[in-house]
Amino acid sequence: VKSILVMIGTPLVAKYIGLDNPQSAMVFGGLMGTTSGVAAGLAATDPKLVPYGAMTATFYTGVGCLLGPSILFFIVNAMF
Repeated sequence: VKSILVMIGTPLVAKYIGLDNPQSAMVFGGLMGTTSGVAAGLAATDPKLVPYGAMTATFYTGVGCLLGPSILFFIVNAMF
């Protein structure tokens, strides 16, 4: 659901949030955090921005997948 909302919403709000350069695409990708949604939304907005947004969205997902289980382990280990 999140990916679909980002895909549809990105072209609609791109002009209002200043999504027209690589720096803003990287921030947008990091904030949204869904690689497929960001890539599709940026492709509809400006295809040149896709690699920038997708890179930070992928990093966001990867950090969550790597750190999430470790943090959960330490929390559970501290409790018991």
